[in-house]
Formats: sequence, C-alpha cells, structure tokens
Amino acid sequence: MTTVVDPAWTHLGSTSNAEIYEVAPDLLAVVPCADSRDDEATARESIAFQDRHWRQVGRRGGVVVFMDNVLEQDAGARAVYANETQQTLTTCYALVGETFFGMAAGAVFTGLARPGPPTQVFASLADARGWIDAQNRTRGGRL
Repeated sequence: MTTVVDPAWTHLGSTSNAEIYEVAPDLLAVVPCADSRDDEATARESIAFQDRHWRQVGRRGGVVVFMDNVLEQDAGARAVYANETQQTLTTCYALVGETFFGMAAGAVFTGLARPGPPTQVFASLADARGWIDAQNRTRGGRL
C-alpha cells in the first residue's frame, strides 16, 4: 500500500528513505518511500530533519510515521530511536499502519525500542490526531 498524501500538506523535503510533510504547524508526516529500509544512518537523518524543522519554526511538535512502506527496520535504527531521541524536539511519535503489515511493523518497533518521546501505534492518522493533540498540549509549545 502507498500512503495517500493529502494535497493540503506542505512538502518540506526528503531524507534518504522518506518524504517529509507539514500536516499542521505542530505535526509532521514522515512518508517512507516504497520498500523503505531504515538503518542507523537513515534514523539519524530523520531525527535531524525533524529537529531542524522544529528549531526553524520555533516550536515543538508531533510526528506521524506511516509504517506501511517500511520493508525493514534494523537493530541500528531501533537503537537510534531508543537512545538518541531523549532530547529531541519532537513531542511524540504516532506510528500509523493502515494495513496489517504496517500495524505489525509498528507493534514490533514499539516492542523492541523505547523512544524517549511517547510512541503509539494507530490504524489511521484520524485515529491518532486526538492523542497527538494531547501530547502537543502537554509537551509542545514554543522553544
């Protein structure tokens, strides 16, 4: 499945394995490329992109990651997310799996890695929005 990008989202740029969009002033979407592989280098690249964006706009915010296109995420990527997100400017990570495979990939990630920011798996962005908004109210705001 390919996640449908809402035309209202603003494309902010790309990393080696994903496209990044602004969904709202306090929410970014990470849309991995088809058959994406996530490793230590791509994990660091994604976190750095997010933090640069939050610094540039002067606020903290949440990130939704669409998991359906993630073919593989190795132990190096999981270690980066678990160990190098303690000081990130991202308030939370909503992992969206719109297919059984995407939900399973999100569940495996949350079972194996414990990122610093709160992280939960959802079936859709609509399902995640209330949780993201609550995280942004308590952990977000201006820098």
